[in-house]
Amino acid sequence: IITSLVADIATLYYELLALDNELLTIRKNLDLQQKAMNTIQDLKIGGKANELAVKQFEAQFLDTKGLEVQIQQNIIKAENILNVLLGSFPKKIVRGLPIRDQSLPDQATAGIPSLMLVRRPDVRQAEFELVASKSDVKLARAAFLPSLTIGAYGGFNAFKAPLLFSNPASLAYGAISGLTMPLLNRSLIRSNYKKSVAYQLDSYYAYQKTILNGFQEVVTSLNGIKNYELIYLIKEEEVDALLKAVIASKDLFEAGYATYLEVITAQKLVLKAELELSEAKKNQFNTVIELYRSLGGGWE
Repeated sequence: IITSLVADIATLYYELLALDNELLTIRKNLDLQQKAMNTIQDLKIGGKANELAVKQFEAQFLDTKGLEVQIQQNIIKAENILNVLLGSFPKKIVRGLPIRDQSLPDQATAGIPSLMLVRRPDVRQAEFELVASKSDVKLARAAFLPSLTIGAYGGFNAFKAPLLFSNPASLAYGAISGLTMPLLNRSLIRSNYKKSVAYQLDSYYAYQKTILNGFQEVVTSLNGIKNYELIYLIKEEEVDALLKAVIASKDLFEAGYATYLEVITAQKLVLKAELELSEAKKNQFNTVIELYRSLGGGWE
């Protein structure tokens, strides 16, 4: 429960930081649009632009203003939900650094020891089932959780089930090797023996499945952290290129070498790319939070 609560709070907090960044981005774009509107109105007065161009710029500006109000509402909603999780009445949430200045935890980008999986609630439950079936938990851990580091991309390459996973059936039969079968009541003992083996076998298979699921979630999160970092870097380059395109389109339009539609398109594209840049940064932190969940509450 605590792990889930911490993860939910962290997710909402970074959502809030991302919304702050989106609001800042939109307002910067509105400044660009306002300057472009002023330019087109001056050109209209000088007879170099028409009413259609002016209205197109006004429509774009109003559309972006509507988006600004929507983001403001989203911020209020996120703050209120976060206050509920924190047990507080509605109030302004104090922020730290802007999301673009936040750094990912170093350990989240490195490998994760496989034994960290034992913190997961489902793994703990599976181990309780092993204990209930009178199975050897240490033996199961040694068989299904080899001492290795889980990393992105190659996380499963070193974790080859045929080589590192012992046969659950052999574990189950081996764990009950202390039972004896005297001649008297042999059939009853054999029946109880088979039931015990079947119970343990089910527990071992369930444990194996739980561990595999945990590995899958951790590797997915580690890959996500790396891939969203790559997406962020790509989007940074895209935003830089589009900002230059906005300046170029404005200069060319004023010189008569571009249409007003090209200016509007450039402004729309840079806004879209900057919002996607913010989304990519948020996704990086969301994936770290998912890694935290998948490890049952962190990696320290």
